[in-house]
Amino acid sequence: MKLKKVWMIISCLMALSAFQCGRGTVPEDLIGVWETKSPAYADRFFEIQAKEIIFGTGEGRFDVYPITKIRIEKEKENQKQKTLYLICYKNIEGKVYKFFFYYDSANQGTIRFKNQKEMVWTKKSLSSASN
Repeated sequence: MKLKKVWMIISCLMALSAFQCGRGTVPEDLIGVWETKSPAYADRFFEIQAKEIIFGTGEGRFDVYPITKIRIEKEKENQKQKTLYLICYKNIEGKVYKFFFYYDSANQGTIRFKNQKEMVWTKKSLSSASN
């Protein structure tokens, strides 16, 4: 009976922690400024750095947040292997936010938000950053 309870507790803990943020390092491929060609986001961007994430909120404004944790998982969708990233960051009040996205390394890399898969974000090249 005790063993059954222990296994039930372990199973519950595993389910609860399935998407808790884990400590880790931001992969080099993700570091940079990301933009989309979607007209609705013409003046928006996000930048992933080693220890911070920056969201361009339009009209030259942006918000900077410290990255607290990162998690990387493999998922299978339509017989295709995908990499799902979760970046945890917190605001000045200490509230933790979770940023889910898929990264595809093909064609210089693209990011698609988990909740907006149709929108493609590409890394701004160094040459366009200096213009």
